[in-house]
Amino acid sequence: MPGVVVSRLFQLLMIVVALLVSTLQAQESSGYKILKSLKHNSGYFTQGLEVHDGLMFESSGGYGKSKLRKYPPGADNTLLEIPLQEKYFAEGLSVFSDELFVLTWRENTLFVLDPDNLQIKRELTYEGQGWGLASNSTQLIMSDGSDTIYFRDPQSFAIEKELQVRYQQHSVRRINELEFAQGYLWANIWRSPFIIKIKPTTGAVVAFYDFTELVMENSAGNKESVLNGIAYDAELGAYWITGKLWPRRYLVSFD
Repeated sequence: MPGVVVSRLFQLLMIVVALLVSTLQAQESSGYKILKSLKHNSGYFTQGLEVHDGLMFESSGGYGKSKLRKYPPGADNTLLEIPLQEKYFAEGLSVFSDELFVLTWRENTLFVLDPDNLQIKRELTYEGQGWGLASNSTQLIMSDGSDTIYFRDPQSFAIEKELQVRYQQHSVRRINELEFAQGYLWANIWRSPFIIKIKPTTGAVVAFYDFTELVMENSAGNKESVLNGIAYDAELGAYWITGKLWPRRYLVSFD
């Protein structure tokens, strides 16, 4: 009975969050279509998700539990997996110029790895927290849980530009996992069921997508099992999404 009560309370909480965020950010949600539903390793506390050269790269967080893996986008059989040292909490990742970049949460360390063997090539340092990471043709793009997105030099990781995310006159905070695709930034908002679409030149939110139903189906009443993970699959022209500890992964198209 206690488990049922907790599950029901969590469902109600998610509904309240959905209503509050939707009221703040827009009058109506944009649409999406689920194209595929696949199994996902439910032991992965998903932080970053990326498709590169026909393979999926994923980071999982937690002290003493952080790890990275790669696998085919259309399946869930892990081809290669490596752990990080216990002192590191893995966060977002992205591929730039055939190198895999992985953030850490509070350790001020950016790992640069070889995507073929997942071996660390070098390390860079930065100030503040690391949350989400994406890349365009010239820069790495990072979030830190605030309403600010940082455009950084891939070689030094120095900040080159900062962008505040806004919907109308409202600050949009808790920006987490990032993806840059089709000319826009896509982002999860931590502990919300929304993915937002951001204009990268202004920081304006131009659309948001409500995944409350999928959160309910995959969370099993666990408040940590939030929506997190966006990866654009150029071959399919669609986006893979999942969440922390989710048993499913989805291919979706956005209106």
